[in-house]
Amino acid sequence: MKKLLIVLNCLIGMIVLNVRPASAQGSANEFESLMQKIRQDFVSNPDIDEELALYNPQDGSFTDVDYASIQRTNWPPLAHIDRVSDFVFAYTNPKNKHYQEEALYEKIEKALEYWHERNPWCHNWWYNQIAEPQKLGVLLIQMRTGAKQLPAELERNLLQRVREDGGDPAKWTGANRTDIALHWIYRSCLQRNEKDLAYALENVYNPVVYTTGEGFQHDNSNFQHGQQLYIGGYGDEILKGVTQVAMYTHGTRFSMPQDKVDLISKFMRETFYPTIRGKFMLFDVMGRSVSRPNVPDKSATALFAKRMIVLDPSHAEEFEAIIARLEEKQPADYKLKPLHTHYFRGDYTLHVRPGYTFDVRMVSNRTVRLEYGNEENLKTYFISDGCTNIVRRGNEYDNIYPAWNWTRIPGVIAPQLKDIPLAASDWQCMGTSTFAGGVSDSLYGATTYAYLDTYKDMNVGGHKGWFFFDDEVVCLGSAIQCATQEPVYTTVNQCIASQEGARIGVNGKEMNVPSQETAYQGAEWVLHDGIGYLFPQGGSVIAGIQRQSGDWNDINKSHNGWVEKEVFTLCIDHDKQPKSGTYAYIVVPGKQNVAELETYRKEAAVEILSNTADLQVVRHKKLGIWQMIFYRSGKFTHQGFTIRADRPCALMLKTTENGNPVLHVADPGQTMHPIRIEVTLPGKEMQAVDFCPSDNVIYAGATQAFRL
Repeated sequence: MKKLLIVLNCLIGMIVLNVRPASAQGSANEFESLMQKIRQDFVSNPDIDEELALYNPQDGSFTDVDYASIQRTNWPPLAHIDRVSDFVFAYTNPKNKHYQEEALYEKIEKALEYWHERNPWCHNWWYNQIAEPQKLGVLLIQMRTGAKQLPAELERNLLQRVREDGGDPAKWTGANRTDIALHWIYRSCLQRNEKDLAYALENVYNPVVYTTGEGFQHDNSNFQHGQQLYIGGYGDEILKGVTQVAMYTHGTRFSMPQDKVDLISKFMRETFYPTIRGKFMLFDVMGRSVSRPNVPDKSATALFAKRMIVLDPSHAEEFEAIIARLEEKQPADYKLKPLHTHYFRGDYTLHVRPGYTFDVRMVSNRTVRLEYGNEENLKTYFISDGCTNIVRRGNEYDNIYPAWNWTRIPGVIAPQLKDIPLAASDWQCMGTSTFAGGVSDSLYGATTYAYLDTYKDMNVGGHKGWFFFDDEVVCLGSAIQCATQEPVYTTVNQCIASQEGARIGVNGKEMNVPSQETAYQGAEWVLHDGIGYLFPQGGSVIAGIQRQSGDWNDINKSHNGWVEKEVFTLCIDHDKQPKSGTYAYIVVPGKQNVAELETYRKEAAVEILSNTADLQVVRHKKLGIWQMIFYRSGKFTHQGFTIRADRPCALMLKTTENGNPVLHVADPGQTMHPIRIEVTLPGKEMQAVDFCPSDNVIYAGATQAFRL
């Protein structure tokens, strides 16, 4: 017993030691260790000769900077801090020709004094509370390594500005909270303030949870600015900040908890990076940043994956493959695994195969339309209404956006308006659809979007369905209507044209797609850039390859620059004021020539068995998969197979050779009502399945599986 008590006392002592705060000396070492990691993160050896030429020795300003500007994007005064930061890194880098140069030190000091006294201010809070404080923090941390230190009073004044203007991270959510907390970490290290450091770290880590507000959703998507899908854009920001801090604290008592590392890793591996093909992110998941030049190029995010190799070594191989694709050391299909995800919180579907990626972006009365705030993304109106990306390499839409016809966004039904309307609100404009969702088993699935947009008296809408398999995606539309006087198109694709051009088959004849848009009756197929498009139900098709142009300023007032692109366009024409229009097309990637496409057509692996306002049904004969969208209660019968649903729903039935079929069911309306499904297989008795919604409304759109 005495020995046992001794052991217990020793264990208690060890526990107490582990939770004691660090000693004063230990804290000082911890702060210095953190600052050293921060310096390593930003190390540079800049060439500052051009910046020196713009420096005004009279007052410490730069002659070309408009310090009075309150411009909401690309705020001009921030150039001052960027240049002073370059001065600091030049002054402190032994490899730089200005290393420890007294004249440069004097310029740094005077420029910082000017900034403090001038006190520039932006009307966009982000610059005041995130961009400037972060840059000042890094600059001051690096300057601590200089041969000559800044006057203590000047540093205190600048840190006071960071503290007062930078705000409180706890008052924000998601990426914004993390970004503000980051400069709290910088300031805390400089001031050796343990309390503020602990508070900052808490606010970096606590957004890494699943939430119904802004941040990571329970379906593994990400929201910012209300219920708005932001996998990229703000998704980039939170990953950058969280992984950055996690690396600073890795191996210390401040390390990020393992459950949060796991959440970040899952989001990155299963959502964020799968929306990047090669090094280009899909255009519909980046929010308004899609209207900025070169933003879809996500090669820089390889840094996040490199950090995760350290933070989550159990998935190092996956992150190494991601890095290889982003850095173009391997092709876009390198080590890609098939996956199909419907994000029932985000109204978004992602379908990945080694040979291609295809997605669908929708909006419902539960989610927010793509925003156009700060005079960015000014032609975005139709992009939320069922747009699609179809990519093999990833660069199919690279910087095309100023030259796009924004009434012809891939996948979307839209009137061919001369002027694109702006949504009722630039921020957080909710959708209107009550039926948007999908069914999924993680490899295959069906997605549906039933909507009617009455904004600006357009009254445009339809029932849209997408049916996903290995080699193809079947796209159906029914109940198409519109009240405008302009023709109404469903755009199949509008992307950068291949140098090889395109071929089209019409009424059994094959020809080149011309250099101007041409209407075809009886089009059977189109082949462009290794992707086949089949039209099994015919219709009026418009196709062409032509030069299109536009200015970045037309879609984003913060940017200028004329863009010209050779653009491939393929649309289905529903004529003017359709009342019950339909369409059907099948996207078949990986077909390099007409012979391959014709072989696929003859195999006829896919059957479209219904495409009405009430019911859409697609069967894949080879895979043994039936996919159905019931827009209202009803019954479907085909060759001894019958399925009945008593409420609207999305279904997928997978037959198996050696086991019982599996039925997957989802409620795209997220009504929380039970759904009864009755299935009669050929030669068997009817079986009833009761889909009972989760008690938790969060999962109202999730798929449930039933073995028959």
